Parts: sequence; structure tokens; C-alpha cells
Amino acid sequence: MLSFPLRLGGLMGVHRAEFHGVLLNRLSSRCRTIPSKRLESYVQRPGAPIMLRFQDGSTGTCDILIGADGLKSAVRKTMFHDAAMWAESQLRNADAAQLRSLSEPRFSGVFSYRALIPGARLSSVSPQHRVLSSAVQVSCSLPRVYDHGVLSYVVSRQE
Repeated sequence: MLSFPLRLGGLMGVHRAEFHGVLLNRLSSRCRTIPSKRLESYVQRPGAPIMLRFQDGSTGTCDILIGADGLKSAVRKTMFHDAAMWAESQLRNADAAQLRSLSEPRFSGVFSYRALIPGARLSSVSPQHRVLSSAVQVSCSLPRVYDHGVLSYVVSRQE
């Protein structure tokens, strides 16, 4: 079960490993997963199983493909590439160009640094810190630092 309550605005913070665990643990015993494989691409045709191609050269099929494969997502890349090809076939070249631009991650100009602080340590230093009692993200401005801030949030309730 997820350890994070629903946030205002309908957003939910979930640790990636917990999210993957929920997906895997809630599958029916009739479902099969393909672990330890890196997806390269897929082909989806109406009325047919989704054909999967993995980086090691092996293949597989599935009825449902969940794109939870991270920043360099093969699912996203293939999905936007296919959508761009369809847009081109409809002579919607501007839409196709925009879809292609979405297929690869791109640098936003924003840098981010991460640090993990165990809850017990944070509690010993700052027992009243908001992140200890609420899963709501907290943003604080840093003095004398233009357009920067600190964002704190719970990664996992178990740690």
C-alpha cells in the first residue's frame, strides 16, 4: 500500500521504487512481467498484441504496456515517434515536428541537487519541520539568492 496521502490539487508524491512495487504487487496472478530487460522499442497495431523489442535482441508481446521507464523512456520515444508519423500521414507537418521534439528529454536550463536526509536525523535537528507531519511539498526561498529555493518532500515513510 502507498504510504503517501493524496495532496492538495490531486497530486501524489510517491517514491519510484514504491510505485513500481505497487504496480507489480497489484497485478493478477494471470499477468506476466518481463523483468531485467531494457525496452528498445515497441510496435502497436490495432487488434494485435503489442510487440516488444529489447536491447539484448530478444522480443516479447503484451496486451498492456506501462511507460514507467524513466527519463530516457523508450516508451515515450516510440509513442511520440509513432504519433508524429501518423500526423505526417495526415499532412499535419507542424504537429509532427512538435511531437518529434517531445520524444527526447531536453535540458530545461534548471539544475537540481539532491540530498537524502533520514527522517530520524531531520527530527533530531528540526523536530517541527513540516515535512515530518505532512507529505505536502514545501518550498522556501533562500535569502540573497535570486530565483532559487529549497524543495523538501518525503521520499519514503519507512526511512
